[in-house]
Parts: sequence; structure tokens; C-alpha cells
Amino acid sequence: MGLTPAQRQRALGAVVAAATGDALGAPYEFQAPVAASDDVDMVGGGILDWQPGEWTDDTSMAIVVLEAAATSPGLHDLRVDSAQDQIAREWYSWSLGTPDIGTLTSSVMRRAADNAREDGHFAPRAADLRRAAEAAHAATPRNAGNGSLMRTHAAVLPYLLTSEDDAVAGIEAVCTLTHVHPDTVEACMLWGLAVRHAVLTGEIDVRRGLERLDEDRRALWSSRIDEAEGAAPEDFRRNGWVVHAFQAALAAVHGAGPIPEDRFARRDMLRRVLDSAARAGYDTDTVACIAGALAGAALGVKSVPPEWRRMLFGWPGYELDELVSLTDRVIGPVGGAGEGRERSA
Repeated sequence: MGLTPAQRQRALGAVVAAATGDALGAPYEFQAPVAASDDVDMVGGGILDWQPGEWTDDTSMAIVVLEAAATSPGLHDLRVDSAQDQIAREWYSWSLGTPDIGTLTSSVMRRAADNAREDGHFAPRAADLRRAAEAAHAATPRNAGNGSLMRTHAAVLPYLLTSEDDAVAGIEAVCTLTHVHPDTVEACMLWGLAVRHAVLTGEIDVRRGLERLDEDRRALWSSRIDEAEGAAPEDFRRNGWVVHAFQAALAAVHGAGPIPEDRFARRDMLRRVLDSAARAGYDTDTVACIAGALAGAALGVKSVPPEWRRMLFGWPGYELDELVSLTDRVIGPVGGAGEGRERSA
């Protein structure tokens, strides 16, 4: 039946606001939290000398997922072998030239390349990445990096009109190509389902997926969510760890207050979310990207300040128009359901 116009705007909002948070946070990465007396803006620079408006590895990896979904036959299912192999191949190609890549992701790419060469292939396939991810986890079992959480909004978009079970399976299929620690898989599932729910209903509910966890893990994540909702993003200093990245992003979203009706108030809210996330310090681009995905999914693409939208660009030679066009291809044509049906979704 297709998404309604409002739902489409929110789906676009998830992708564009995530990229905006990524580019906004990039110049502040690897540094201490930004003081309240200092401004945060789309200025570029930083340790890796980003251009103003340039996104980082967060959005680049998400684009690969969206491209695989857009070219996958049928319902853009990311679980099929052809989509999984395309993601593996394109991530590896991207990894060879990027100035910014997570430690665990980099390790998986190197191991996967070795696996591929052993099997007589030039580039890794999905099976090579999965073997590499398991090997990396066995070597460093406590490493639960945030490199999969930053792209989970892209993994859930093909499943807006299918079942929640399909969405969970798609999220896990993409996550476990590089990250298999239970914390990472569960964080991606919870955040991805929250993004999906926000697109469909316009509401934010990060507890929606808790019932899918075992009782002990449900209690653990419930306490983590409670902690985040009573804190500020900068309180979670180890935000390269997926749990602190999740909590810092949630603190930024929750701290911005309830979702307003007025479009200018929505724009102000998104600014508050991304400003707060980018001030958190350390892995600022990723925290702001994650926060932007959820906030944008609830507020819509027009909540992203137009001056920031116009500046966006990055690998693989995309600007805003290409990012929007790609997302349009994934989410499909406009449907006929009304807003009332959205609220009951």
C-alpha cells in the first residue's frame, strides 16, 4: 500500500538528520566535551580535517546498506545473499580509502580480506565478513564497538511495510556482518525498532523492542534506558562502546523534550538534539548520527535546518539530492493510508 506522505517525510528525516548529525559532530571527534560557552556548528576541521558539511564513516556505511536495499529484487530485502555480498564488497572497497573507520570494523575488514584471498576471491563476500566478525569477537570478546549502531537506521528502512519480525531479522543480518557482541546486536535491534516506530507513528519509544529480549537482558537494558533518560550525553564518556553511544544519543533525544507540533519548534528541537550530542566529546560524529536518526524519524526531514541540509556531502560523491533519491528508492512509492492509520500502526 505504500507509506503516507507524512511517513515518507519521516523516513527521509531519519537518513538526512543522521547524516547531518554525523557532519556536525565530525570536527569535535576525539576531543573532550565542548564547553557550554562555545558554539557547535557545521564548521568542518577537527583532527581529521573534515570539510564543512562532510559526513564520515557513519553515513558512508549506511549509504552502502541503502544502495544494497535499493538494488535488491522484490521487497528490497537485505537478508538475501546478493544484498549481503554487495554490502560486504562495497564496505571493503570503501575501507581501503577512508580516513575514518572504527577499530573493530577495520579489524573485521582485514580478516575478511584474508579469508577472501584464501578462497581465491579478490574482494570479501558476506560469508568472509561473518567469519571475520566471529574471529574478531573471539580474539577480543569484550569489544562491543558502536560501528553497527550508527548504520542501523538504514538497515530498518526496507522493512517499514513488512512485519516487525522481518525488521529485526534485517537489522541483525546487517549488524552481524561486522559486530556480533550481544550488546551490539541488542542495541541495534532496540534503536532500529525505535526508528521504525517513529517513522510509522511520529512517536519516540526506545522501549518498544524490550519484550524481544530474555528477561535478564530486558532488565539490564531497561535500567540502561532509565539511566540515559536521567542524564546528559557527556555523562557517557566511553561512547565508543555501543552501550554508552546508545545512552548518550538517547540522553540527547530525551533531553530535548516532547515532540512539538509547530514546524519551527520541530526544527529547534532537532537543533537541540544534535547540539547536545555533538557536545558530548570523543565519538561525537557517531553519537550525533545515532541521535539524529531517531529524532529525524520522529520530526521529519524538514526539521533539519535548511542551511545544514544544503551543506551535506560525502563519500561516494553524494550530496543531499543523491541521498534523498537513494532513500526514496528504498522506501517506495506514496501510499494511500491516512494519518489515523499511522497512529495505530
